[in-house]
Amino acid sequence: MRLTFSNGEHADVIVEGGVTGIGAAQGNTIRLEMGGVKPWHARLVVDQRGMILEVLDTQARTHVNARPVLEKALLRLGDVINIEDVTVLIKPDDDRIIDTRVPAEAAPGSSSEVSRVVLRGVSGAHFGKTVSVGERLLIGSGGGGLDLDEPGMSARHASIDATDEAIHLRDLGSAYGTEVNGVKVRSAVLHPGDQISFGRNRFVLEAPGYPARGQSMPTPAHLAPAITQTLDAIQIAEPIRAPVQDDGGSSVWWLIAAAALIGVGIAGLLWFGNY
Repeated sequence: MRLTFSNGEHADVIVEGGVTGIGAAQGNTIRLEMGGVKPWHARLVVDQRGMILEVLDTQARTHVNARPVLEKALLRLGDVINIEDVTVLIKPDDDRIIDTRVPAEAAPGSSSEVSRVVLRGVSGAHFGKTVSVGERLLIGSGGGGLDLDEPGMSARHASIDATDEAIHLRDLGSAYGTEVNGVKVRSAVLHPGDQISFGRNRFVLEAPGYPARGQSMPTPAHLAPAITQTLDAIQIAEPIRAPVQDDGGSSVWWLIAAAALIGVGIAGLLWFGNY
């Protein structure tokens, strides 16, 4: 993650892991000697949970997305941190990670995943609320979709379109664009967990079944390519039979001889029985 200071109070800082101290005193990783920042104001901790903001001074004024933080807050891309009068935006390491190549409008999706795509408000008038995206959600000040009261927002600011394969943000002629994870864009490919900012109103995209950023969408079964390659038939050899031994008919003659002997024996018994 990258920390960008809105008014240039400090150069951008890439936060990769461990602890990053923020304050006015020497010894802080990020030293801010302005705007009422406390000597040991706060610190950022990056571990298996993600990025955690920990406030170290109980008298320090610290906000995330305009909401006060007294102890800790779990941060995500696109969050805005106010450290007294210093504004810090959390962005990706490289803005180019946001794919702005949005294809021409495709047919609306019909899968069950599309019906579960929602925006969850994290700041502004829609804080704590969810807004269904469905196949298409219009955003602007003219009603008919997600109606936002933002200075300078046009009646048709943008749309979020969900197909079976992807979710796209499309600009509809807005005056100042939209932020996705802190990056100013006109249009963009969206992923679950992305934070989308329309001025003071911020939303997190929840889209079960869609790929996370950096992953690809698995091909649906009905769109899987047909298999046209054929294989040569496998020839199975005729099993080798055991040779039949020719005994010259000896077994038959033994049976005849045995029957003759039995007949002689029976005849003898009958002859001597008469006497």
